[in-house]
Amino acid sequence: MPPESELELPLVHMRGIRKTYNPGTEAEIVVLPGVDLDVAEGEFVSIVGASGCGKSTLMNIIGLLDRPNEGIYFFDRRNILRADDDALAHYRSQQIGFVFQNFNLIGRIDAMKNVEMPMMYAGISARERKQRAEELLDMVGMAERRNHKPSELSGGQKQRVAIARALANEPKLILADEPTGALDSATGRMVMDLFHNLNTEHGRTILFITHNAELAEETSRVVTMSDGQVDGATIPAVDAMLAAQGK
Repeated sequence: MPPESELELPLVHMRGIRKTYNPGTEAEIVVLPGVDLDVAEGEFVSIVGASGCGKSTLMNIIGLLDRPNEGIYFFDRRNILRADDDALAHYRSQQIGFVFQNFNLIGRIDAMKNVEMPMMYAGISARERKQRAEELLDMVGMAERRNHKPSELSGGQKQRVAIARALANEPKLILADEPTGALDSATGRMVMDLFHNLNTEHGRTILFITHNAELAEETSRVVTMSDGQVDGATIPAVDAMLAAQGK
């Protein structure tokens, strides 16, 4: 029987992920009771659920910002939970691009510098950073605003810059946490169309976390969460493969 790392696992492969705060105390809170999740390379998957259902906690674990108390997590066929914190930080910066509801842009620098920032930390040369940042801002329709600071941009423009920044280091996964939550419906529509384009035209793997069921239905697969429980989270072919291998 081959080890799990040698099987054809999806990009994100989680089994039995449990997150508990204050374990063993009277204040114990079980946020994730044992979640299974698969995301195949090239998929556009949404996780939908009401506030407080545990989806942000799950996002933090997927994005290597937090560790579960129990469970298995393979990212790109690597048993990622065996890595130390320094290795996780390096892997997170190189392989996962984050898009947040509130943009998280640095206010004192312009759009170009915001997009260049992840590449600078990755040790990419100034010339290559500038060229790639220009290409990414052009891709998201922000080339003409590249020298503007966040305070000079609308909400939709900030989010497009944030998406360009998320793509800077060619990550394996784009993790978008409520990316339309702070936008009006028309601007949110524009941002959602951009995600569709990144997925269909550029082959990006996107995990889209939202409370908006209508937007979630546009993605290729919808995972629903309620009180830490999930539905539609695994890929049947992966389950069958693991069962055949006795996993």
